[in-house]
Amino acid sequence: MLHVLLGFGISLLAPATFAQSWQTVDDFQYVAGNYAQSSGLAVSPNGTLFASGTGSDASGGYGLVFASTDAGSTWFGPLDNYNYGPGFETDYDGGMVADSAGNLYVAGWTYYDGHWLVRRSTDGGATWSLVDDFFPGGFLTEPFGLTADAAGNIYFAGVVDPGTGSPMIWTVRKGVGGTSFSTVDSFSVNGSSQAQGIYAHPTAGIFAVGAATVPGTKGYFHTVAWVVRRSTNGGATWSTVDTFQLSQNVRSGAFGIGADAHGNLYVAGQGYVKSGPKNQYSHWIVRKSSTGGTSWTTVDNFQLSNSADSAAVGFAADSNGNLYTAGWGRAASSGNRHWIVRKNPGGAGAWSPDDDFQYMSGSDAEPFAITANASGKLFVGGAADSNSSTHWLVRKR
Repeated sequence: MLHVLLGFGISLLAPATFAQSWQTVDDFQYVAGNYAQSSGLAVSPNGTLFASGTGSDASGGYGLVFASTDAGSTWFGPLDNYNYGPGFETDYDGGMVADSAGNLYVAGWTYYDGHWLVRRSTDGGATWSLVDDFFPGGFLTEPFGLTADAAGNIYFAGVVDPGTGSPMIWTVRKGVGGTSFSTVDSFSVNGSSQAQGIYAHPTAGIFAVGAATVPGTKGYFHTVAWVVRRSTNGGATWSTVDTFQLSQNVRSGAFGIGADAHGNLYVAGQGYVKSGPKNQYSHWIVRKSSTGGTSWTTVDNFQLSNSADSAAVGFAADSNGNLYTAGWGRAASSGNRHWIVRKNPGGAGAWSPDDDFQYMSGSDAEPFAITANASGKLFVGGAADSNSSTHWLVRKR
């Protein structure tokens, strides 16, 4: 096993708009000049921070896991360096979670072969094993999010490609005790659908979020809407508790979900609005439920530019009661993506910008994961382009 210190490139970064609050604590490439991306973050019960994602070399892509025992100051690994087999590209882009017993799970897929993969460590990341290899036939089958409930069951949200030319299917899989996996929700109405995020609420149930084709109105045969589904019996049955579009018959979708210390639920995503006869631009949207998912209201509607797209992808609450959403926005319709974090102090005020970051001006930067530790530190993981390649990044507040 390799043990290396990462984060050596911090001093090379261009200063961020909110540099007084945020710093890059991990800047990594598996091989210099090759693509790398951090897609998952998890904090174990003993406080160790884990980051998962993918790195590539000339022969292909690998699922990777690294760890930090000092809140991101130094990193060790890769603790897992996995490729499914010769000729496969493997990507841990489905997220990461630690259960209450400290077992670690990471989700990913083989692109473009369609194996939905789950790997587990029961010894703090020292060793890993494949506990779910789900292959329904289509090459675009992929998990996008995972969560653990209080009993140690693991739930995964994603999409199944039937491999027959049929529409994609919103899919939730459950691992009882983290080992015995089965599909517990397959949801599709009039076309393709996919689950993007999932969260086990302490009292209100399991919530999966994403987008699905639903019936349209005013002459529209169908349209794509933001969808939230809930199970109150451990995944045995599911019901849709929120169907939302920012603009009628114009696409919306949800990407991430979490809750604050009071049990209020927050879903992060985007909603498109028509701008003139030809253009549509998406808004960064956060919706809240203070009723355990029974009713929902939009609490943040943001665009970095009103003539370009923005999207929220994840939510986290720190131990001080502050709320954060991470996502991206473009400053111009053809511009590059900015890595954005927005904050609601104490969960009672208005949302406002907290981080606006690019690795270098004019290059894409995008977060994919957000989490907080018990001491109030916030971490965001993602990827950002330099002038020649893409870097795995973790930033810390």
